[in-house]
Amino acid sequence: MTTLQDENIRNKKIFILGTGRSGTHWLAYILANHPNIRATIEEPIIFDLVTKMALNEDLRAENFPKLIKLYCEEAKKSFPKDYLDKSHPNLWLAEDLAQIFPRAFFIAIQRNPYATVASMLKHQGVLYWHKNWRDFPVPNSFLGIDKSNVEEYEDLSITTQCALRWRAHKERLEYLQDILGSKLHLVYYRDLIVETERELNKLNEFLELSIPLTRPRVKEASLNKWRLELSAQECQEIEKVVGHKADYYYEDIEGYN
Repeated sequence: MTTLQDENIRNKKIFILGTGRSGTHWLAYILANHPNIRATIEEPIIFDLVTKMALNEDLRAENFPKLIKLYCEEAKKSFPKDYLDKSHPNLWLAEDLAQIFPRAFFIAIQRNPYATVASMLKHQGVLYWHKNWRDFPVPNSFLGIDKSNVEEYEDLSITTQCALRWRAHKERLEYLQDILGSKLHLVYYRDLIVETERELNKLNEFLELSIPLTRPRVKEASLNKWRLELSAQECQEIEKVVGHKADYYYEDIEGYN
């Protein structure tokens, strides 16, 4: 892959990664509020390209150059501010973006699977991909469909399908931590709520920001809301996929396992 020589676009490029309903929007708005950052948050033309390629690797050869052109244009518009894009399915394109942009910074956020799946089940945009899974290549890493479950996938509950997607994204993130090293910073949703100042300081340091990030409004109730939203059956289905009981992820301001 040809490396882009972007000496004339000297601002940082910041990419928010993660699975849907894990807090990527909240994280992006925290960063976009910084006076030295300009952001695009699920800008349709960008987000659609990223999502297409995350769902279908065969579309990358045609669409990746288009995406890079859009990012270069947005980075130029942003200069001298740093440029941030929140198209979280870039989780599946991150190593290619890192090759193109030497000044790329990746920030991923992870949320406990029970809370993430509970939120997925209420979001029609997320459910669309699962309900229409046959429209995409299988096996499909983005959806969590692999050789071990492809034959039974159609008969799995939507809760199990969402949990498989969470697991696939978690495994992908673990892979990227090895590949990207110091270019990737991981934030845990729970820590951003409970240890807000500490996590903001880490983000400041990672992004080399001269002005501190502004403390956001924090909704502690969002940590355990899923306990009222998921049935016992749904919790059992999630546990079967992720390997931990719901109590393992009990979250409050006192901490959790």
